[in-house]
Amino acid sequence: MLKTFALAVVASSFALAALAGPIVDKATEIESLMAAQDNTGAMDAADALMTTVWEANTAIGIREAVLVTEPAAGIGIYNPRADEKYKVGTPILIYAEPFGYGYGSGGDGLYTIGFAVDLKVMTEAGEVLGEIPSVADMALTSRHKLREFQANLTYTLDGIAPGRYVLETTLRDKNSEKSGSFQNTIEIIE
Repeated sequence: MLKTFALAVVASSFALAALAGPIVDKATEIESLMAAQDNTGAMDAADALMTTVWEANTAIGIREAVLVTEPAAGIGIYNPRADEKYKVGTPILIYAEPFGYGYGSGGDGLYTIGFAVDLKVMTEAGEVLGEIPSVADMALTSRHKLREFQANLTYTLDGIAPGRYVLETTLRDKNSEKSGSFQNTIEIIE
């Protein structure tokens, strides 16, 4: 029994050593700062931890990608559409929240966030019916490296026959080599 306990302690030590690294170190620092009631220091350390995770992304991630009734007024301030049915010629509004993008310099201490948007229209079976590269550009300039970006997209599919389609949107980061895609299924009705 004692031998089994000793092996468990040794195994736990190896597991903890495997967890050691910059993320665990930063989390420990955050906890120490919070215990010392240094909330500003803890927030700064948490921000540095988030930067580490953010920069580790090799592609643009997408937190939300929903059909909406109107352009979002801000991050998370959107009204989801009740269904995916659109009459021919009706604009299709999509709200998306990308993350992991890079930052450019806007001069005078400003940072830029920017994407080129590509659209691919497919059947539900995956047959590509059309591709439009650089269908839109999105950009934002700020004094902070914002980690929240609302992508309000509007597509109008003129001349498309009634049926079900998959819209694949790709966001190409203008400040890094990263890109990310998401899909929305729609139905065009008469």
